[in-house]
Amino acid sequence: MTGVVLAAGEGRRMGRPKLLLPVEGRPLLSWVVDLVERLPVDERLIVLGAEATAIREAFFSSRGEGAHLPWHLVVNEDWHDGMGSSLRRAAEAVAGGMLVFLGDMPWVPEAAARAVLGRAGDRPVAPAYRGRRGFPVYLPPSLRPALLQLSGDRGARDLVGDCEVIPWDDPGVVRDVDAPADLPGSRLGEEVRDRGPA
Repeated sequence: MTGVVLAAGEGRRMGRPKLLLPVEGRPLLSWVVDLVERLPVDERLIVLGAEATAIREAFFSSRGEGAHLPWHLVVNEDWHDGMGSSLRRAAEAVAGGMLVFLGDMPWVPEAAARAVLGRAGDRPVAPAYRGRRGFPVYLPPSLRPALLQLSGDRGARDLVGDCEVIPWDDPGVVRDVDAPADLPGSRLGEEVRDRGPA
């Protein structure tokens, strides 16, 4: 099992690169990186793109060689094509199952990630908040051929129709940081908290 973090986007809706912006005193991406480091996975991989050099220097220049479980860094040169291209790059580097996280989702509960990991098998698995499917998403090895054909910005959404859904009460499984209003100090997450099933 590989823990995969997709962190290749440019933060277009934020108006500037966002993965190094401070969220609750720490860079946004650090919340996801630290979570994956706490999970019992066999490998860890991060797909970088628009901010590859800055993220590598900020997070991985001092990690890896001496770590018990180092990170594999993949740079998606086609990051502007969207999430599909990043998932394709991950699938090119991973032969087995993947537990996929998004780099701009700092509030994913560790318990939710462990619950998904514990149900990993032959079907995709994801948590859902009020009927809205969230992250992380487990993608079984059987989906690899289809993942290798992905392009555009839809990710694996069309590939997980047979997804096992784990109801989850914490909106952290669906909350991301896309725009300035999503950052702490604004009306953080109010729209998501109040939203019913999508």
